[in-house]
Amino acid sequence: MKRKTTGFVAAAVALAAGINAAELPPLMMIRLRAPHTADDAQWAKTRTVLVANRGACDEVWFSTGIGVPTLAWHAAHAERLARYAAELRAAGIVPSLQVQATLGHSDELSALEGTPAKTWGGFTGRGGTECRHCNCPRQPDFLAYVREMSRLYASFKPRSVWIDDDLRVAGHAPGSPWGKVKDGWIGCWCPTCLAAFNAEMKTNWTRETLDAAMAKDTKLFDRWEAFSFAGIAAVARAIAEEFHKVSPTTRLAYQHGDYRNDSLLAVFRALHEATGLPVGSRPGGGAYYDQNPNLQMIKAFGAAYTRKQLGNPDWIDTWCPEVETYPRAFASRTAQGIMNEAFVNLALGMNTVSLLIMDTRYETDAWYGECLLAPLAAERSVLEGYRKHNEGSVPVGLKDATTVSKGKLYEFALVGVPVVPGVGKTFGEVTNADLSFNLSAMSSRQILDLRQRMDTRAGGKLPVIAETPSVGLVIPRMAPDGVLRSVAFINARIDVQPPITLRLRGVAPDKASATWHALRAAPVTVPLVRADGETRATLPPLAAWNCGWLEL
Repeated sequence: MKRKTTGFVAAAVALAAGINAAELPPLMMIRLRAPHTADDAQWAKTRTVLVANRGACDEVWFSTGIGVPTLAWHAAHAERLARYAAELRAAGIVPSLQVQATLGHSDELSALEGTPAKTWGGFTGRGGTECRHCNCPRQPDFLAYVREMSRLYASFKPRSVWIDDDLRVAGHAPGSPWGKVKDGWIGCWCPTCLAAFNAEMKTNWTRETLDAAMAKDTKLFDRWEAFSFAGIAAVARAIAEEFHKVSPTTRLAYQHGDYRNDSLLAVFRALHEATGLPVGSRPGGGAYYDQNPNLQMIKAFGAAYTRKQLGNPDWIDTWCPEVETYPRAFASRTAQGIMNEAFVNLALGMNTVSLLIMDTRYETDAWYGECLLAPLAAERSVLEGYRKHNEGSVPVGLKDATTVSKGKLYEFALVGVPVVPGVGKTFGEVTNADLSFNLSAMSSRQILDLRQRMDTRAGGKLPVIAETPSVGLVIPRMAPDGVLRSVAFINARIDVQPPITLRLRGVAPDKASATWHALRAAPVTVPLVRADGETRATLPPLAAWNCGWLEL
């Protein structure tokens, strides 16, 4: 049964307590690449599908490109973007910007769009290899280029500016490939950076002597790491200062992975201090295909964990995980997979989602509109309704006290025991010792017994206990007054989940029924059965790899 699509203009609301709802971002942000705005003819095609599927597009991130083009190219591009931004505003869509290249993702990627403006030194790895196309963050001419580029794009006054995750201390191949991070290959080791480090430390290291010393001295490595993060923070500050001069209401934000989340705060602080405004975080990376949707759920767990590791400061108020498909071709991902990942991120504490799901190199704009954007628009009410209903609530469950990969924690959570990998309210905890089991070998009885044992560990305070065998996530949300606001369920099997009975705690006493909202299904009224001091609700069947939430 088809659901009537909700209206396109809705108030942004908060997922986490303490956040001002009036300051929240739009719900769904579409990330574009520079080829989408290469000329008026191509932009007309892209704009047509975005406007036609307005329910899946609240905000658009234009791109500055992935190379190092001339400033004249940026000037012409910024002029086009100003016109395109006006067209989006007329359609009720918010124009924003992604600075898609600062240091450069890798020589291979940067070379795809060229680096003709690069006349300065390249990012140099610990082994001495200098990148041809990736940039050293401390080169004066590079910083001057970044400032002028920022000034040009600030002219169309984007709502927000997102600095892509190539602004990082490692992962710039061939100089500093990802595979070497575990060996301490971070930071730029070019002569300019070594001279700056020596000046700061009052030392006289060469690359070779510093390399040898750091191999034996962890404190020296920590100083180098802090120095390296200060370098990329200076790039972020340069961008933020120039945008703020021209467009003082523009919000700055940072796209990033999960390498040393505490150190990443240097970049966020630079953005916040330069503008005096709250900033945004876009965590996550990878899991770009539907062949293994579990990886997309693990990625959502990682995004939630990142928010906790960053300390959840009140001046970071936009939590916008990466939901991406690469290479954005027909076989890469489906609308269902994109919606599932977006929903789980919202359930775990994010308050918006960024969608990089279109690419002019692979499919037509019309195809993206019909196969990805239209289904998202049709299910907007499930996602937006969840966010609105859960304003001020937080995830609740067992505290994540594990020190292993979030993949193992996710496997544990698939038993149907609520866990909180990020920010939320917790009762009891899950430890490494709890993760030593094989989910695929568990019987239905073992699954039910484990749920009960975990509730006992939590002092009988878990707000929901699933009393029917299942393999999937159970994510309750609790209001500050302790009232159970909602329960999300994600069926992680390739078959229909039969009706599942939930034993609920903390339901408002005046509630006689709840409403079940599932993707691609009509809402269903669910009676609340109260007997012997217990409250139960039985959810309808849920399709394979589908999501839904119980509105209480």
